[in-house]
Amino acid sequence: MARNYGTANLKNHIPSTAPGTLGAMGKLFGVSAEDFAKAVQGDQTAITQISDMARLSDTAKANLPKALEAYRKIIETTGDINQAYAELVQLTQKHGTATMKAINTSKTGEQRFKNELVEMQAEHVNATTAEATRHAHSTFLIQISGATADLMAVAKYETDLAKAANKVPDAQDAADLAYENAVTSALWSKGSEAKTDRIPKPNYSRTAGLSKVWDGFKNFMGI
Repeated sequence: MARNYGTANLKNHIPSTAPGTLGAMGKLFGVSAEDFAKAVQGDQTAITQISDMARLSDTAKANLPKALEAYRKIIETTGDINQAYAELVQLTQKHGTATMKAINTSKTGEQRFKNELVEMQAEHVNATTAEATRHAHSTFLIQISGATADLMAVAKYETDLAKAANKVPDAQDAADLAYENAVTSALWSKGSEAKTDRIPKPNYSRTAGLSKVWDGFKNFMGI
């Protein structure tokens, strides 16, 4: 309930001398010179409003240091985190290309390594197959060559047999002639005292000649 003071009035000189400052007070701090005057004169509405603001100020003043410290931490940490992320982004951008290039190069090298191993294995298989083929071919040629040599040796043996068989009569004739000459020479030298029985008389036959040829063939063949 508003109180009645009649025509009583308290003289206030300041509002008229500094109206701009008091106006700025209302704009800056949310309190007006008019509400202040009303509260001083006991206006309950003004008193309630100003009291609420004062209690709020007490609460705010009590919590202000901790709230400010908390906000300081939040703001600083947020800044630090974002600065750290910015550095991570810069580092990733700076080294990401080189890293991806290294990864791709390694992958390419790995694939090339695997391909070379496969190629080397294939080359080894081909070389082994080629060597086996060459060996088989060479062995076959050697066998053919050996067989040819054997056949040639047999052919030579057969030829030698034929030659030896043909020469036996000639050899026997030559031996007989040599024997006769020896006997004649002895007789011319010693007459009846000549010991012609000591002069060996050669006796060639087909069998003996062929045996010599066969011995030659065995020596040729190493048997």
